[in-house]
Amino acid sequence: MDRYISFSGGVESTTMCLLYGKGAKAIWVDTGAEHKEMYERINYVEQKLKDYHKGDFELIRLTAEMKHKQDKYYSLEDYVVAIKFMPSQQRRYCTYYFKIKPIDDFLSNKNCELLIGFNYDEQGRTGNLEMKSNISYRYPLIEDGLTRDDCEDLLKINGLHPEFPVYMLRGGCRMCFFKTEKEYRAMYHLNRGEFEEVLKFEERIQDKRKKFYSIMGNGKSLRDLAKECNSELFEDAKGLYVDYKKEAKSC
Repeated sequence: MDRYISFSGGVESTTMCLLYGKGAKAIWVDTGAEHKEMYERINYVEQKLKDYHKGDFELIRLTAEMKHKQDKYYSLEDYVVAIKFMPSQQRRYCTYYFKIKPIDDFLSNKNCELLIGFNYDEQGRTGNLEMKSNISYRYPLIEDGLTRDDCEDLLKINGLHPEFPVYMLRGGCRMCFFKTEKEYRAMYHLNRGEFEEVLKFEERIQDKRKKFYSIMGNGKSLRDLAKECNSELFEDAKGLYVDYKKEAKSC
């Protein structure tokens, strides 16, 4: 039976590729809304794992295909602009349509095994998974009793631990609703170009029939935040990362 690994570029999925990736195929879905650093990491991890497994490892890159009216969209940002409706904690369609469904569709005609990266501390989680009868779903980190700390230690030893900037603590999507104002403030000071792109995205998704929609969820626009940031010096980024590391809620 062919073995596939659901790969996000994060700690647990990278650990699975390291431990169980020999002879397997990892699947990464590009939302089209990822930070530049995430694309760089995917390329780096792919090459490192190929070297580690002596070529006996493959990374498959997929994109979603969503329809709205008569048009097709392959990027989460383009789709959100088209429908004028941002994902949220209550309507988190981004994860399903732009991460889970492309993998399900790709594996729909294959009798295979799919490895999911929940660690031992996350026993009982399934999310929107285990939906396809032709797929055998496994959670090898749980089976082997590997915690988040265990995974991080293994990645550090093998030079694969992700070291993302503070504005990426909640995942790779640059316009994620999980990001706090502090993280968007960090993006302004540390990655002005992407901040400006997200600011323009926020203004493009507005529906003229409604009040202004704030990506941050606190009513403040990114343009207003930019005005505040323009007159201040950013706090120590390393300190912010340490504070956020324990409380960050990943996508």
